[in-house]
Amino acid sequence: MRAPSHLINAANDIRLAFFDIDGTLLDSHGQLRPELFSAIKLLKARGIKTAIASGRPYFAARFLMDELGIQDASMFYTGAHIYDPQSRKTLLDTPLKGEEALAVFAAANAMGLYAEAYTDSAFYTEQSTEISKVHAQHLRVNPILNGLADVINRFDIAKLLLGVNRTRQGDLLSTLEAQFPDLIFARAYLTAYPDWQFASVISAAATKQRAFDYLLRYHNVQAHQVISFGDAESDMDFLRMAGIGVAMGNANPNVQSVADWVTQTADNAGVAYAINQLFNPQP
Repeated sequence: MRAPSHLINAANDIRLAFFDIDGTLLDSHGQLRPELFSAIKLLKARGIKTAIASGRPYFAARFLMDELGIQDASMFYTGAHIYDPQSRKTLLDTPLKGEEALAVFAAANAMGLYAEAYTDSAFYTEQSTEISKVHAQHLRVNPILNGLADVINRFDIAKLLLGVNRTRQGDLLSTLEAQFPDLIFARAYLTAYPDWQFASVISAAATKQRAFDYLLRYHNVQAHQVISFGDAESDMDFLRMAGIGVAMGNANPNVQSVADWVTQTADNAGVAYAINQLFNPQP
């Protein structure tokens, strides 16, 4: 699958690249493919800034950013936190209101949904489960076991992560989302657990448009000078807004439909393949 010629031409204007992490930079086993390192170097050699746009917190993305050399101001928590690792400064922070977080957790708990709570420095869950162990492995950070209502009462909550096994429980996330129309439910999946669906629940003020516009101003670029890579519903806004939106081959059809191009899967180093196709095309 070769990149269309009009995208190769558009790539000449790119000055900023945004990368999702899980299912995009990381493969289905939570690992970086070796081809990514030279691909990121290629972008940087062309003067293109590299940044993260992910539902992860910075503390669970730092290992990957350090390894790949992605060090420009980035978006975390699906838009609720913008951080510049070079200046070590939080640029924008939009936590959930305490009463909103408590209400969502209480409703999710009543439905029997899986739940995690995230602060700026840690994530919490009430008990160790197969899913929490997988998250810990992928995030490379162990959760703190604690009652989540107590955590919500004591700390600012950047996001709640809720999960449902759709095969056993049905589409309860949509039912819950309908109860809280003023909050953002950003959907995502674990490739190794296709029956599960997750939602990052964040403040209504933490929109992707707000984060995207903020980062355009901060990096002094225009939308057509941005390329964005992603695989999940939560990445769709950045794929739409960027001059070039690249969906992963492992993305579902809804995500692929909004992208300008679909690359190979994360397991086949799809990000590296796309970069080489667009920025180092072979005759």
